[in-house]
Amino acid sequence: MTSKDRKANPMKRLLASLALTGILAMPAVAADQVDLTVLHAWPQHAKWEKEIAKRFMADHPNVHITFQAPSVDYGEGLVSVIRQNMAGDPPDVFMVGSHLLPNLVTRGIVQPLDDVMQGKDMEKLGYTENVLKLGQVNGKQYGLPWTDSTTVMFYNKDLVKKAGGDPDNMPTTWDGTIALAKKINALGSDTHGIYYTLGDDDWMVQNLLATNGIYPVTKDGKIAFSTDKGKKAIEVFQRLIQDAGQQPIADKAARQEMYAGKLGIYFNSAAVVRSFDREIGDRFPWGAAQMPSLGEKGNVASGGMGVVVLSKDPAKRKAAFDYILYGTGAKSQAYIAKQTGYIPINTGSAELLKDFYQKNPNYKTSPNQLDRALGWFSWPGSNGVKISQIIMDDMTSVANGEMTADEASAKMTDQIKPLIETK
Repeated sequence: MTSKDRKANPMKRLLASLALTGILAMPAVAADQVDLTVLHAWPQHAKWEKEIAKRFMADHPNVHITFQAPSVDYGEGLVSVIRQNMAGDPPDVFMVGSHLLPNLVTRGIVQPLDDVMQGKDMEKLGYTENVLKLGQVNGKQYGLPWTDSTTVMFYNKDLVKKAGGDPDNMPTTWDGTIALAKKINALGSDTHGIYYTLGDDDWMVQNLLATNGIYPVTKDGKIAFSTDKGKKAIEVFQRLIQDAGQQPIADKAARQEMYAGKLGIYFNSAAVVRSFDREIGDRFPWGAAQMPSLGEKGNVASGGMGVVVLSKDPAKRKAAFDYILYGTGAKSQAYIAKQTGYIPINTGSAELLKDFYQKNPNYKTSPNQLDRALGWFSWPGSNGVKISQIIMDDMTSVANGEMTADEASAKMTDQIKPLIETK
């Protein structure tokens, strides 16, 4: 080897080394990038869902999140995921209605979070035992709650005053609420007393049952609509229509009446508090009160969406769980609460929301009634969506005056009974 060769070799070796390093680095960068697809319900949630993902990706540049088009409700989201799973291409992360989580488990679409939760101190991260239970099926952790809410009573303070009521002390019973609504309804032809939305699934009906202290299926296995307590709860809905002035109109139309100052009392999820803030503004004073009771111990149904990981790929599962922890963390939950009215599920959010709740008490109505909240009941087996639709159809018939409460209770019982799957 000549001295010229000896001088050239170090440079050749350096260039060869750099080239090899570049070749080896390229796959490592590509492998480090994780792409996640996410599906959630409710198109109106897209803005804040995307903001959380944007913030997460800023903190985790190796993860890219793409959203599928939101489903119109929880039932459609479940059906979409079942179909995608059959085609072998489900989303990596799914925001499932918490009452429908058992449907994913029954079909084997979702796996427990044991692998990604290993080594995590969930209590220190802000998750109580009760919160964790909202994402469990048969004692196994399949997901975490992403949002949580209860039904509240929205009301027009001016109309309540004109009807002789006290907007600072709204009725706590259905009898008192209906009596007040009748007086509001009598104020004039352009004013209506009350509207209780049926929503998009059977959650609002579960709330009627809860105000009489019962679940849709009793402890001894009876369908609630066949019991005296269940029938009385459905009778409340009929009384709203026959006695208190509820119109047979769509929820959207009723909400517009509320925004326009023509509806006295309106019931819906606390998740729409922000919408009331935005749409009513300063045009008239309004408030949010807790759900009235029918029985001595009236409850309220809580509900929302849980978030699960459907991907089986280890890298995606890890990235997805990081995203879930971010979205259910204290800062993100405080942000969601301000954007919607949902109850923050992370204990660390309380301090972050202290001043906000003090200035905006309507947002705290739902958290204030958590001590009387029942979980969102899940119908046994895989027919939950079908059962929910039966309830919606028959309750709509009551709203339209096509059936009485007793007739609807009997029909729902007969239709639901053969659809309940037990082990």
